[in-house]
Amino acid sequence: MWRILDKGASNGGLAAGAMKPKLGMQPKPFRGASYALWQGGIYTKTEKSQGNQAFGQMNEGIPEVVMAMRACVQATGVRKMFSGNNYADDPNEMIARGKYILSQFGPFCKTCVSLVAGYAARGSAQHTFPKQFLHYHRAGQASTSSPQTQRGYSAFVHTKISQVSSTISIHADTSSFGKTQGESPDKVIAVMLQDDAGENTCLYYQEWESMKQNVPIIAGSMTVLRLPAVFQNLGHSNVILTAVGGFFGHKDGPASGAIACRQIEEAWKAWRSGQYGNVSLSDGVVEFAKTHEEIKGAFLTFPKEADEIYPGWKEKLGCTGVASVPAASF
Repeated sequence: MWRILDKGASNGGLAAGAMKPKLGMQPKPFRGASYALWQGGIYTKTEKSQGNQAFGQMNEGIPEVVMAMRACVQATGVRKMFSGNNYADDPNEMIARGKYILSQFGPFCKTCVSLVAGYAARGSAQHTFPKQFLHYHRAGQASTSSPQTQRGYSAFVHTKISQVSSTISIHADTSSFGKTQGESPDKVIAVMLQDDAGENTCLYYQEWESMKQNVPIIAGSMTVLRLPAVFQNLGHSNVILTAVGGFFGHKDGPASGAIACRQIEEAWKAWRSGQYGNVSLSDGVVEFAKTHEEIKGAFLTFPKEADEIYPGWKEKLGCTGVASVPAASF
């Protein structure tokens, strides 16, 4: 994925987001939302319930997305990615949808991702589209791995099975705020996804040999302000972030929300390198926000989270007399 996007292959994640609302969004509004997010972000996707519905037929929606990508790449000069949802209850239909999506993207097909769910679906997609990046979704996972169900297996086991099946990416509970439900430590799951061996963890030592690394996908109740703690917990920022509320909830719109996500990664790196001296992570982020309006806008958009994570931010950013702007709802 990094090579496709002309990025370095050793550092930095991708700012991404799914489209909301899940139900009822028609092709043209979907096109507009995709274009807006791509103005600041890199990666967007169709939700599970947007694959091929009465309100959004695939043969109407996908061409609109292609037009949005073409226009945005031309305007920004930066490659963008799209995760095409080829969910289906029949493997032949799933494959047919995948082929249709790739045919529509034409020269952009390298930056088109196949979005699948379930072990069998992943295997079928991997064999049919061996050159595509597969976005493996954990839809329905909570029915077996949620602590509330008292049955089945944990999120850790679910993730490991996915890794064994050569999944390229997976929605994993790597942040304490994601939607994959389980009891295993977040960092242990992230280590298992990305490292060849699980030293210094509670994992049984086992090398993955020629098995490919996975990319953790952070989803769920995530906003810009929580990201530095996520990166610090993982020890890196090499993740795909699908922070819907963090993007579209930003007071200045999804482009500013996506830019803020990229900036706050830079803030974490600056703090980690010691640029701000011996200060706490929260103080380092606030210092960075003084010269970055998009992050500052995120503080004003999500004031309750800001008060919780960054005490004293209003005084430090000179926002004591500025009214907070409620996040958009979907």
